[in-house]
Amino acid sequence: MDRTAERRIAAARRRAAIAKLVLGGIGAFAFLASAAFARVAYPGHHKQPVKALSPPKSFVSIVRRNQLEAGILAPTEGDPSVVTAQT
Repeated sequence: MDRTAERRIAAARRRAAIAKLVLGGIGAFAFLASAAFARVAYPGHHKQPVKALSPPKSFVSIVRRNQLEAGILAPTEGDPSVVTAQT
């Protein structure tokens, strides 16, 4: 082989190595980008901390007090004629 053929082969190998690196980088970037998009778009993923769905304690105590005053939450009174135990 002469010098020009060796130079052409060396240049082709260099271009092939650069192409492999570029394709590998593009593949890695595409994988990481798709993983990030999947993580953001997944409907079951908690994007924010979970908040309690219960109302504030002050609100609950006010409602209970008001309903107890109105007699809505008062304990039921049993009929005096009903006997629950045999003696």
